[in-house]
Amino acid sequence: MRIFTQRRAVALVATVAAVTMTLAGCSNPTSGGDDVDTSAKGYWPEATQKLDGVQLSLWTAQNSNKIPLSVVEGFEKATGAKIDVQTIPDPYEQNVQTKITTGDAPNLAFWQPTKSMLAGFIAQDKLQKLDNAPWVKNYTEGISDAGGVVDGTRYAALYSTPPVEGVFYNKEVFKKAGITEIPKGWNEFVETAKKIKSANISGVESPLFEMAGSQWGTQWAVSVQLAEAAKAGLWDRINTGKEKFTDKTFQGAVDNYKSLFDEGLYNKDAGSAKDTDQAAALWEGKTGMIIQVNSLFNSIAALANNDKKALDEKIGFFPISQEGNIGTIIPEQNNAVVSFKSGDAKKDAAARQFINYWMSEGYSGFVKDQNIISVLKDVDSPETVPQALLDSAESVKTGVGSMQSLAIANPDLYINLADMVNGTKSPTDVTKATQDQFAQLAKAQGAKGF
Repeated sequence: MRIFTQRRAVALVATVAAVTMTLAGCSNPTSGGDDVDTSAKGYWPEATQKLDGVQLSLWTAQNSNKIPLSVVEGFEKATGAKIDVQTIPDPYEQNVQTKITTGDAPNLAFWQPTKSMLAGFIAQDKLQKLDNAPWVKNYTEGISDAGGVVDGTRYAALYSTPPVEGVFYNKEVFKKAGITEIPKGWNEFVETAKKIKSANISGVESPLFEMAGSQWGTQWAVSVQLAEAAKAGLWDRINTGKEKFTDKTFQGAVDNYKSLFDEGLYNKDAGSAKDTDQAAALWEGKTGMIIQVNSLFNSIAALANNDKKALDEKIGFFPISQEGNIGTIIPEQNNAVVSFKSGDAKKDAAARQFINYWMSEGYSGFVKDQNIISVLKDVDSPETVPQALLDSAESVKTGVGSMQSLAIANPDLYINLADMVNGTKSPTDVTKATQDQFAQLAKAQGAKGF
């Protein structure tokens, strides 16, 4: 998972792009300008109508460049169009932002469909509008609201289930500790960790496992505690300066996270351990629970040779929040595709047609090819998908967006928390540094209240 390792650079580049680049408005109604009628006949071309001679470009990251290949092949065969899939080197988001600001843009691109990551392109009027897409009504419950929409306008198509921040747990450890029920709320989660610790199970080194050596996962334990507050408008208040990271709600979540270390519930090498160590610890039963997202489960699945039966027997998932079991949703760049305006009406329409094809005629084959959970009501998920991922996807129905989804800027929370785990920042240092950077980024965007 790469999107968080370069968050500072991406946030700064996005802000600079949004503030300094000349707006590139386009009055052509087929190109998605402000005056475009996305419900007009022809705005969404039929999925397989002929496009002989049309060439499109599609940008992907190194960890997602194989994802669209079966869809591209099917679309080219059905329409006669050609799509050049181009891999942009890591850090993907930063390099894409840089290319866009210098005038280089693809017709299509994988992109994290969150408010903060879409904002710069929207401010520059770079993206085609995807409202009234024929496939949106076919989305399974929760997917339409999980990402891609900013201020009521859709700019991205989600083709796979976004990750959910929650708890992956080792079922064998739970059984040995006598745990028969899934914890509800943060306090029960902590009590479950304490119960695992007090059970003194052979081979279990710690009830929880953190990977601050890789940094990016440190934010999840804080983020999941904010689910109820997020539903009650926390990020709207932070986005307008009415509430701060240093105030009670966010500070309390950081304090709670720190207390887990103080109580000895995490691994002794939490400050240096990597994400690969975390995956191995859960799979091997050295820990009972990790707060993580789907990409880490994929690492666990690789250790299990993607054996569904073995994974289902050993690894489970449940969402967790302050008061209950609300999942916190964080879509990634390998969940969604956007379309950039090119100024060529035919190419722009062809790009929309490709998205339409992907989410209709080509979707069933795509789901089978990728062995993923379907986001469309009329397409079944493969029987080979592990139960933990099915449970994660189920929690999207009642989930809420993360900071990455709902905040107007993403400060370096994960780095600040990694510093705290390593003893170089206090909980109050974490929130102050996070608030200071957020305010700087928000002010650069011209947000009111800063």
